[in-house]
Amino acid sequence: MYNEFTNKKLGEVRAFALVTADTLETGKEALQTVLDPEVYASLIDVCMMHQKQIDGMVEAHGDMNTLVTKSDKTAEKLKSMRELYIGDQWHNPTEILEWSSFFHGAASAHWALIRGIGEGRNDEGLISLAEEAMNTHHEFLDTISSELDQVGQDKAMA
Repeated sequence: MYNEFTNKKLGEVRAFALVTADTLETGKEALQTVLDPEVYASLIDVCMMHQKQIDGMVEAHGDMNTLVTKSDKTAEKLKSMRELYIGDQWHNPTEILEWSSFFHGAASAHWALIRGIGEGRNDEGLISLAEEAMNTHHEFLDTISSELDQVGQDKAMA
């Protein structure tokens, strides 16, 4: 059985998955001007898959009430921070990408904690999921950095 710490930390990464998908949907119009449609659609799919995998693991080994309660609270905090940063700039892909760089760095760090939990428990399922999720966030950070680099180049002499 997962302990309370594990259930809550899984709730936090579940919130990151849900808020990633929400951010991509909310900023869809602006983001589709700078992101490859396959990258965009794939990231939403992967985040929803992570959420389902977390739910399945906790249903089998943990406490769904603790997971969902923590996930909901964390999602609200993340959305609040996002709104403070992006504000009324949802039409501006640069602002959304800048926010996303903070967000995906934090998501990766939270998944590193999950990997550590998996290692401490000798739980290959948690380790594998955490490593996949960390790779997903790192790859998207690379995409964000590349896009922001291009924006800088384009606007440097405008």
